[in-house]
Amino acid sequence: MKDKIIILGEYQQDKISSITLECISAAKQLQGEAEIILLLMGEGIKKDASEFQQYDVGQIIMVEHPFLSRFSNEPYAKAILSIWDQLDPAILLCGHTDIGRSISPYLSEKLDIPLYSNVESMEFNEKKLYLNRPVYSGKLMEKIEVNTSVFLVTIKPKKWKASQKKPDRKCMIRSLEVKIDQPISSLIALEQKKHQTVNLVDAKIIVGAGRGIQNEEGFALITKLAKVIGGTVGVSRGAVELGVCDASMQLGQTGKTVAPDLYIACGISGAIQHLVGVTSAKTIIAINKDPNAPIFEVADYGIVGDLFEIIPALIKEWDNATI
Repeated sequence: MKDKIIILGEYQQDKISSITLECISAAKQLQGEAEIILLLMGEGIKKDASEFQQYDVGQIIMVEHPFLSRFSNEPYAKAILSIWDQLDPAILLCGHTDIGRSISPYLSEKLDIPLYSNVESMEFNEKKLYLNRPVYSGKLMEKIEVNTSVFLVTIKPKKWKASQKKPDRKCMIRSLEVKIDQPISSLIALEQKKHQTVNLVDAKIIVGAGRGIQNEEGFALITKLAKVIGGTVGVSRGAVELGVCDASMQLGQTGKTVAPDLYIACGISGAIQHLVGVTSAKTIIAINKDPNAPIFEVADYGIVGDLFEIIPALIKEWDNATI
């Protein structure tokens, strides 16, 4: 029987997330003779089935259950274990996201198969598969030789190009039934912060705020710059520790990984824990009063000076240019 690669899709706010489309591209790299199956779980997802048929996968499997209406570790993991028994795949692939990080270790233990997490590239050499991932907060890259045909893998966001729909494609969609016992806990609701109006992961322009913004006045200045140039605000851990913003906006090792067209780092020193989340940006501009700040080593353009003087000048120039 032909091997199967299952992609655990993330379906949020009535659409498939970008990391799922990146997983399709990663699965293509692993494919060989295997069939790629996109797994979508939730409640009420079948209503959008016709919109999914153009994705470049072998088939799409939909699993609907009331306990899967919102992501929760226990019912999701139980559903995947049931699906694993029914399909007997070789590989389960998902994003290194909150969902992937939450359930992949549990699945690895229950299925007794290895987990390779936060992978950012793959390569074949003499028919052997090697996976590359950052270690020690991104200071080193680890190259792993995979010596098994059955494993789990989570991929780092924004390291693969999102797979595009094929207008002439019409892949098969089918349903699977799973039995899930009443979970001991359940997610009641998800509340989106009012200030987080743009998905950071998909943002094209991000203005980053670090400890150098100092206070709420500095954060307001960063927010204003982001607004006038049509971007959104991301932050380093230092800004979160100042208490002027929410941790959901954090970029880096313990936050989100992004790949905008433009990233403007304001008052961010450039600790490796932050850089691992932003170095995929096409262009990085750094503003910092310390000329020796590590951020300048990765920046395409750097401005040494007081951000409380530089940013108002940038805003003024932008306003004048758009009049």
